[in-house]
Amino acid sequence: TGLYPPGSTFKTVTAAAAMTAGLANPDTVVPCPSQIVVGERTIPNYDLFSVGSVAMATAYERSCNTSFAKLASELEGDDLRTAAAALGLGLDYTIAGLPSASGSVPADHDLVQRAEDGIGQGKVLASPFGMALVAATVAHGSAPVPYLIAGHQTQVSGDRPQLKPEVIDGLRLMMRKVVLGGTAERIVDQGEVYGKTGEAEVDGGSHSWFIGYRGDLAWATLVVRGGSSDNAVAVTRDMVAALPPGY
Repeated sequence: TGLYPPGSTFKTVTAAAAMTAGLANPDTVVPCPSQIVVGERTIPNYDLFSVGSVAMATAYERSCNTSFAKLASELEGDDLRTAAAALGLGLDYTIAGLPSASGSVPADHDLVQRAEDGIGQGKVLASPFGMALVAATVAHGSAPVPYLIAGHQTQVSGDRPQLKPEVIDGLRLMMRKVVLGGTAERIVDQGEVYGKTGEAEVDGGSHSWFIGYRGDLAWATLVVRGGSSDNAVAVTRDMVAALPPGY
């Protein structure tokens, strides 16, 4: 039920919004300079890295803040919230036996705020439950209805739009690239894993995130004030490696 800034894991939502709006697809070339100015706000990449102009899939793989802040700034005010809802995030779920909160993704018509929201900082908040739903939606192809006790129906408040198949395919392609050669390469030896890392800056440090899936198992790993996202990937790798055969 804890709500935290999701950091770069939220770029999954921004990418979905950009693809839905026809703004970009995984092959669309986007700029990834070391920093970018949006309105009066300067948004940097981690350690001011730059990879020039690259495909959106590469920007996602490398977790370019500047690329996704620019994409978010070009969206409409409701686009991030709508894409989040399609991925199961930001809605209320009444689940028998399981108190839950998925997150909060406000509509934002302010250019600067939308750019910050697009990289998972700003006003966006998410729980591990909500970000696990994001990963599960990409794996499943549509937002699943979570439950804890069989036979007890979950109530979902709010609309969950259906993402187009090409958007789901694009997210899967990009999440796989993150594991094959990007920021989650540590877990590449654990089978066909798809994922997205995130490090969310907060007062006194940063939260370490890793969302992803393998087969029909989806997860969101959060290490509160855990620093580098690699720490969340390491914890997840230990979990996946310890699973019995067949999982």
